[in-house]
Amino acid sequence: MICLALLSWIVLSACSSSRKMAGVRYELDYNRAAMNHMIDGAIMELLENPNGALLHYHQAAELDSTSPGIYITMAENYYLLEKPDLSISLAKKALRLDPENLDALHILAAAYEANKQHVQAMAVFEDIVKIVPNDIEALFYLTSLQILSLNPKDALKTYRQMVKSGLDDPDYLIGVGNLFLRSGAHAEAEQVYQDIYSRDPDVEAVYLALATTSKAKQDDEQAIEWYKKALAHNSAFDDVKAELKKIYDKEKNWPAAIAMYEQLVAQDSTNLSDKLQLGQYYFLNDEHAKSMATYSKAVQDHPLSERAYLTLGALNMAQKDTVAAIETLRQAIEKKASFYRARRTLSEIYAEQGRWDDAIELFEPLKDNDTTYVGARIEIAHLLIDKGDTLQAINMIKPLMETHGDDWRVPTTLGRFYFISDDYATAIGYFNAALDRRSDLPHLWVLRGLTYMQMDSLDVALDNFERAAEKFPKESEIHYYAGTLSSRQNKFAKAVSYLLTALENDPKNDQVALSLAGAYDELKQYDRAEKLYQQLLQANPESAIILNNYAYHLSVQAKELEAALQMSKKAVEAEPENAPYLDTLGWIHYQMGDYQTARQYIEKALERRPENAEVAEHLGDVYEKLGMQALAEELWRKAYELDDRRVKLLEKLDQSN
Repeated sequence: MICLALLSWIVLSACSSSRKMAGVRYELDYNRAAMNHMIDGAIMELLENPNGALLHYHQAAELDSTSPGIYITMAENYYLLEKPDLSISLAKKALRLDPENLDALHILAAAYEANKQHVQAMAVFEDIVKIVPNDIEALFYLTSLQILSLNPKDALKTYRQMVKSGLDDPDYLIGVGNLFLRSGAHAEAEQVYQDIYSRDPDVEAVYLALATTSKAKQDDEQAIEWYKKALAHNSAFDDVKAELKKIYDKEKNWPAAIAMYEQLVAQDSTNLSDKLQLGQYYFLNDEHAKSMATYSKAVQDHPLSERAYLTLGALNMAQKDTVAAIETLRQAIEKKASFYRARRTLSEIYAEQGRWDDAIELFEPLKDNDTTYVGARIEIAHLLIDKGDTLQAINMIKPLMETHGDDWRVPTTLGRFYFISDDYATAIGYFNAALDRRSDLPHLWVLRGLTYMQMDSLDVALDNFERAAEKFPKESEIHYYAGTLSSRQNKFAKAVSYLLTALENDPKNDQVALSLAGAYDELKQYDRAEKLYQQLLQANPESAIILNNYAYHLSVQAKELEAALQMSKKAVEAEPENAPYLDTLGWIHYQMGDYQTARQYIEKALERRPENAEVAEHLGDVYEKLGMQALAEELWRKAYELDDRRVKLLEKLDQSN
């Protein structure tokens, strides 16, 4: 905080970077020693040493206790140091010396506000307005406080006095209207917005505010009328356009949307976005001929717009006219060689048709161009991979490590290719090189972590994802992998922490929610798991994996087994060869005492997943119930060999001997 008035104690005009002072000045007799301390204090403020400044100001006050400017300066400093109680006390001292000092009144009101003493602040602002009826700052704060005090009639009266005094900034005035609206004073809010609208109909925000007021009054039709009025006045009001579009999209009211965009295009035929949106609505309304005509006209009117060609090509594909789509995209490339997205889209069409040479040929002219050299070669290499020629793809990119090794895309591409080739050790080297160049890219951490997982280096993979999670707290995928790896290492409390973060950042991700529910199950926090399973099943009642996991959750608790049985049967019907699903169904029968049926399903599960420790243990438990003790012990030993963390198996083996 820098004070610009070194002699503020004399001129009573202490300045502040955070509020406007009234700036009333007059001369007083002064104590020279006190003045020196005031100057030293101001210098301390310039050096950003507020505590040192206050030490000098307090010494000045000791030498001269009759100058209100000293107390005002101290009050302001304490206010800026977020010590409102001291600021209030010092401002009051200044006012005892000069009861109508505007600077002291302003800092007192501000300090009351900071201390959440709104009634007292309002009273001070009222005093200021009595002294200076056209003090816009005081009127603004007074209006706001009256609204917050649920006194809308007085607030509206003060608002009108403020406008009459000269405040005409729409942003401030709309802010007042918004305060009225949030406090439930809809009529007063509407009056404020109407006043702004009548004075300045070119302000987009006021139409939005009037529409919001109509919605608050449950009058959606009136809100739509305000949006329409806004667009009729100015078709460039993009926020209004977006709000109206949102309404029509939600209601699937395509005719109304078409009418809106037809009007917009008529008002401004140069707006490409509006034309393309109109074409889309024609398509959604099954007016395909109009859609095609609109998109074709967009290409004709905007021949240098790649987006126009891409949209027309997408419409061609939606109508299953691949020939027309190819022609459209070829026209785009011929019009402008730098239309890279059009080139890539066309290559994807060729690739789907198995026309690999045609797809590759699209990028051949660019691969030696300085601006697209790396990108074009990477595109060609990916096409070679899809074609099945991995070695040629690698050989195309490898030389770039020498010529363009600083480009992170080069080692990343090579890492991907070696990953596809199951050469994980080489892939890791390239992903490390990519991260050396761009450690700020989350997907590179994911690629490296997945590679370590493929190498069964789970500790290293977990360390990778944990470091990435710290670096990217909002990346759901990274936290998901950190959570699942923690679960695989039986670190379930840590897993829950990561998975909760993943779900917060991606709340609609069912896989994350399922993993979190599983971690809760392992911690025997069944109520939390139950809540997640119910939410998942309600949203996805036919999902086999949700049905299976929920059923198993119930089976391990041996509760609601009939409901669990029905869910498990549905999962197995959907995927009859899925080993975990067969194991779940068998385990439910085990819990119900039907050991022969349990044996039937769990034996099938073990045939399909012979290296699964849990399935082996389950079958051992079934054999024990059927009196097949030797086979039970054999399976328990196998399960322990597969997973020596299952220490309870040792207890079973001890008890059986």
